[in-house]
Amino acid sequence: MMIFFLRVSIILFSCINYSYAKDNNFTDYPLSFIVESCLITKQRSFPESIEQEQFYENKKKYYTCMNFIMSLSTTLNRRCISSKKKEISPENAMTFADLSNVNSTSDLINEIIEYSNKYPHFLNQIGWLHASKAISQKWPCK
Repeated sequence: MMIFFLRVSIILFSCINYSYAKDNNFTDYPLSFIVESCLITKQRSFPESIEQEQFYENKKKYYTCMNFIMSLSTTLNRRCISSKKKEISPENAMTFADLSNVNSTSDLINEIIEYSNKYPHFLNQIGWLHASKAISQKWPCK
């Protein structure tokens, strides 16, 4: 009986973790969602009488943007550092970026927003793909 309970609890725990990971998968967000979330970082002043619901919505957007930027930049930079330079071809260059000269996350956010303004026809496509393209074009892996 104890083994059955243990198996059921492990399966239940796995399902909950899978559901959480599936809901927070940054690779599925469209570029427009990422840009909208990151625009909150550009606001410098907030009214003191902001409604609580708006405050929590802005907070969620900020966390979404920062989590996306940190995940993407870590992935691109790690791939560049651990790669052999022969592995980088023109076809897969957008999956590598040398971010050693980037001063802040604002630089990365600005680059993604500028890319979306320059190419608005990509707004409904996968954000991870186009954000990595924008970053890797600005800071290519050397």
